[in-house]
Amino acid sequence: MKRFKRHGHESQRDKHKQDLYQFNKTVEHGFPHQPSALGFSPSLELLAIGTRSGAIKLYGAPGVEFMGLHDENAAVTQVHFLPNQVELVTLLDDNSLHMWTLRAHTSMSELLEIGRFTLSGPPGAPPSVTRVTAVLAHSSGELLLLGTEGGHVFVVEVPGFRELEENNISVEDVQKRIPEDYVGRRNLECVETLHENPLNPRQVLIGYTRGLMVLWDLDRQRPIQHFLGTQVPYTCSVIASLINSVQFNSSLFPWPINGGQNFAPDPPQRDLLLTGHEDGTVRFWDASGVCLYPMYKLSTAGAFLTDADPNDNMNQGSEGEWPPFRKVGCFDPYSDDPRLGIQKIHLCKYSGYLTVAGTAGQILVLELNDEAAEQTVEATVVDLLQGQEGFRWKGQARLDVREEPVLFPPGFQPFALVQCQPPAVVTAIALHSEWKMVAFGTSHGFGLYDYHQRNKILVKCTLNPSDQMALEGPLSRVKSIKKSLRQSFRRIRRSRVSMRKHHTNNAAKLQEINNRLVAEALQEMELAPVQRKIEARSSDDSFTGLVRTLYFADTFVSDSSHSTPSLWAGTNGGAVFAHVLRVPSLERRAEDPVVAHAAKEIQLMHRAPVVGLVVLDGKGAPLPEPLEVAHDLARSPEMHGSHHLLVVSEEQLKLFTLPKVSSKSKLKLTAVDGSRVRRVGVAWFGSRTDEQLESSLVVLTNQGELHVISLPSIKMMVHYPCIRREDVSGIASCVFTKYGQGFYLMSPSEFERFSLSTRWVVEPRCLVEAPLQMRPKNPSSPIHRDQPDGVPTEHRCVCSNSSESIIPFLLLRIDKRVLQEIQKSLEGDQTTFLENNLKTKPKAGNVLSNGGNYLFSVPD
Repeated sequence: MKRFKRHGHESQRDKHKQDLYQFNKTVEHGFPHQPSALGFSPSLELLAIGTRSGAIKLYGAPGVEFMGLHDENAAVTQVHFLPNQVELVTLLDDNSLHMWTLRAHTSMSELLEIGRFTLSGPPGAPPSVTRVTAVLAHSSGELLLLGTEGGHVFVVEVPGFRELEENNISVEDVQKRIPEDYVGRRNLECVETLHENPLNPRQVLIGYTRGLMVLWDLDRQRPIQHFLGTQVPYTCSVIASLINSVQFNSSLFPWPINGGQNFAPDPPQRDLLLTGHEDGTVRFWDASGVCLYPMYKLSTAGAFLTDADPNDNMNQGSEGEWPPFRKVGCFDPYSDDPRLGIQKIHLCKYSGYLTVAGTAGQILVLELNDEAAEQTVEATVVDLLQGQEGFRWKGQARLDVREEPVLFPPGFQPFALVQCQPPAVVTAIALHSEWKMVAFGTSHGFGLYDYHQRNKILVKCTLNPSDQMALEGPLSRVKSIKKSLRQSFRRIRRSRVSMRKHHTNNAAKLQEINNRLVAEALQEMELAPVQRKIEARSSDDSFTGLVRTLYFADTFVSDSSHSTPSLWAGTNGGAVFAHVLRVPSLERRAEDPVVAHAAKEIQLMHRAPVVGLVVLDGKGAPLPEPLEVAHDLARSPEMHGSHHLLVVSEEQLKLFTLPKVSSKSKLKLTAVDGSRVRRVGVAWFGSRTDEQLESSLVVLTNQGELHVISLPSIKMMVHYPCIRREDVSGIASCVFTKYGQGFYLMSPSEFERFSLSTRWVVEPRCLVEAPLQMRPKNPSSPIHRDQPDGVPTEHRCVCSNSSESIIPFLLLRIDKRVLQEIQKSLEGDQTTFLENNLKTKPKAGNVLSNGGNYLFSVPD
């Protein structure tokens, strides 16, 4: 009977998990990293981008996005849409072809791979025979023509990828139709390009590397006409374009990438994403939907005198030099002062206060203002070493603050500045807008700043005497590496010496040691059958004083009767410091100072870095954010029951009672699966039907796995693989939202967005359908038929002398008359033809084609 009850309880618990938690990688924000191929379908109005990592991404109207990934770890070299269809073909650099389709299901489309193919040549043939260099998606939508490095053209039926050997065009068949004197002098080499005759789809133009062009009839299997290299300009190679500009009115052209229909519902709330950058800017993005819209860019460089200031030496020139040189701007993308880099950001959405911290120990406090203001940023220097002797900073110098007033544009404007000494990277930051205080931490300690009265309240040095590496700074990594290697060799030497001493001991001593090891092993086995003992870390490890997390809480620290404001700090050496704060009332806040004094100190026995601190109220719920209760967006914390402190280290989660700070329960991670905590956050989850929300802890490990842990019981609920364990930057950049979503950098230019919640999911919900008018099979009536994937007739360019926009290309539809003129020009003077038709003089460049249309680029 008990067994059935337990089974029913487990089933109910599993159903509860399914109602709350569901992992999905929803959308990728940003521009594809390392793009290697581009394709466009005018009939679908979709743009396709292939990358070196094997990803394929399709973009249409805002919100219409599709992502796919090849199983092969190879770069995408070409992308081609099948005309007037929802299929496309990709070519990888491993010579494999892949067919993709936009399959509709329940009024939504998804990008699926439906086939793959690799050309197989005759036995013993060199790889160049089947190495694909050019692809033509025929307008019939049923054929692919594949030009190869060996000069052959293979015809393949799609979507089944069946090779039509009887229709292949061999290089021998082409050479039979070419004069012997030309063939004897040159090899045809590889096929550079394949184009369909816009007037007759059964004729294909083949362009070879050595300048030969052949117009081939697919039905009669013979060339109709050929152009030798002696008949075209620059006979040493194929002409690929006529140039890399013509002015015309861009308002005549609609935006071409507008395909598909977006069926995603309106977001229930507005999401804001803030990103910090190396040049000292903070960018604000509207992340409410599938598209990431830039909203606002904040620059912090204006408050400092930097090495990359474009106004420096503006009118100065070296004496005696001619012509005189003067600095007119920064053209080097790496010339920004590296000390400006933004490391930490904290925004209070209720008060409009923003805090940003940088690489050189600077902490700026900014306030939102809708008008421009000219003001001086008041700076306060905080010595985190507190005058300790024997420590010498070898890193970067702190930034120089502008002493004169600076005009700041409307938006977030800085009014207070804290500069840490030594100017090390700020590793942790916390803002409490209700108390008007900001806490900050570096590798040397932490401090507390009152930005209302603009003075420092607390300074605590956490530096260990052995933390010499913490004083090296980012500019002394070579010395640090040498020192680390030297210390490693010393440890090895000491271990060898100790081993020799052990060998010299007598047998009784060895037996005693073995007995102790056996006893420790038995004790370890008794701890848990599937766990292993956590090894304590040495206090001599480097950066033990580095501050990893800071946390404000109104809780019971001194006694269980009166709650008080407090500041908690966790370090890299497993230490937790608690300070009690006496904050004056609102009436006396501007006059009376804030007082802080040390109250508690916890040292974890395993000395693992503390990465998160959370205080739970009497009902086991995390404390609300500052001003959240005042805006009726959260309930008041329960202050009658006992509070608990949850300490999250890299290796385990441990719950302490407050104010006694006695251990209550813990959850081990490293001891079970060897993983370490890298990121932690509190999130609220709810089902689609119930309005009730539950708080949980979201944890990301160094293995790239996500764990959802219940509160206050700290039991593992679900876990999902999210990021590759090799993707260190992705794991380090991950952030969590309050409602179970997350972002991480999947590349230097892309964010991956994921969701752990069944209620809050932001993902593309779009549909792409095939055009209603399909291409007619009869090619004898070319007047009213649709154009192949290229530029439609109604989108032809109208040239003008308007200077409203400068577009670096001109689109021209090539009809029969123009083709005849081109042929005449090849036999005569090309300059006269281009002057008469394009009203400009030609230069060496490219002629590109897309389907039945050609693109000419002409210089000014």
